[in-house]
Amino acid sequence: MLIRKSFRPLMLALAFYSHAASAQAPNIPHAAEIRSIDPADTRYADLEPLRAAIGKSRVVLLGEQTHGEATTFLAKTRLIQFLHEKMGFEVLAFESGLYDCARIWDNTVKGGQLSKEVIGSLFYMYATSQQMQPLFNYIQTQLKTSTPLTLSGFESQHTGEFAKKQLFPDFEQFLQQKHLSLSDSSWALFQRVSLATFNSNAYRPAAAEQTEFFRTLDKLKNSLSRERDKDGHFTTSPGFWLKVTESIESQAKRYWGLVSGNELSVRDKQMAENLIWLAEKAFPGKKIIVWAHNIHIAKNTNTLEDLTGKPIPFLQTFVPMGATVSKHFGKEAYVVGFSGSAGTYIDYGNGNTVNVPPVVPGSVEGRLDTAGYEQAFVNYRTAKGWLQQKQQATMFDFIPLKGIWPDIFDGLFYIHTSTPVDR
Repeated sequence: MLIRKSFRPLMLALAFYSHAASAQAPNIPHAAEIRSIDPADTRYADLEPLRAAIGKSRVVLLGEQTHGEATTFLAKTRLIQFLHEKMGFEVLAFESGLYDCARIWDNTVKGGQLSKEVIGSLFYMYATSQQMQPLFNYIQTQLKTSTPLTLSGFESQHTGEFAKKQLFPDFEQFLQQKHLSLSDSSWALFQRVSLATFNSNAYRPAAAEQTEFFRTLDKLKNSLSRERDKDGHFTTSPGFWLKVTESIESQAKRYWGLVSGNELSVRDKQMAENLIWLAEKAFPGKKIIVWAHNIHIAKNTNTLEDLTGKPIPFLQTFVPMGATVSKHFGKEAYVVGFSGSAGTYIDYGNGNTVNVPPVVPGSVEGRLDTAGYEQAFVNYRTAKGWLQQKQQATMFDFIPLKGIWPDIFDGLFYIHTSTPVDR
């Protein structure tokens, strides 16, 4: 689940605010028209403004308002092809399980069909949406070239079938090869409790089991952190298994209600650490594309307000993955938020088709709508004038908020009309 259930009432409440601001849409010098979002359209001249904006950035984070927009999935696929073919990006990291994606890619490299390997292990809205097939097909066709696009994942939650069925056999084999020993009873309990947690966020081990679980987890972290990390297959990497172990810890503490403060921040912190490890250890020197929700890639959310001008406690205390990643990489990270003005999308939580709220005059989307764009890109890093002023826009699930948006994203990809994914 993207956002914990306790935040949904706030989301719904914000969605019912209405705001009207009569403003003449200005010329938008920082907006560049994007001709197409069709992955089959390989005439990339319209994407050159993104090349200029991204520049020498090594990590590009591509967001989405929801997990159920066909148009955004297609647009991101075309962008990924451009980044891979024209700008030398070599890795695509999904908001999906660290272990699951490593296993998906390993199986694909060894002869599997990517579109089949992802079922049950890549986040289901990605794995089962028809509009993702062009991306899976593209990655498959690039596999045997001299410049394949490697798939990976950074999610700190283990929820996929590969994690449930193959993570612990692979982990145990690694420990045996490294002569890192645990008692049979400790390992058995750690495995059993972990798998029960993977399967349900309602599971709660007994107090004695929790104590033994964390004792074993600490032993694993101490042992793995002393091992020298080196290049090689993911199943032989101490650093990989350390991040898996840390992710298990993060997931368990979150699911069991053992964290204080903003619970979503705990998830995002571990996702950021996993992504930084991928960039610096698993794929050193390679350029990485990140696929995730807008709320996770945001550089910050603590200055955002509701439409009455009041701060939002949840967003005030939330530290997105993007904040940690942007701080770590500086200008080498470029964050692209996505938004739009009209249409429909699929609510990934219940499968219902939802309308994009009517566009509001004077908002960021309203100004782009009035200017007549079907698709556009705005480079916030060079933004001046009204773009640097507090204004209304949407960041996630098309909920209207007020903020200075260049503080949230480095750029905005605008798609006027959203359409729902087909599954």
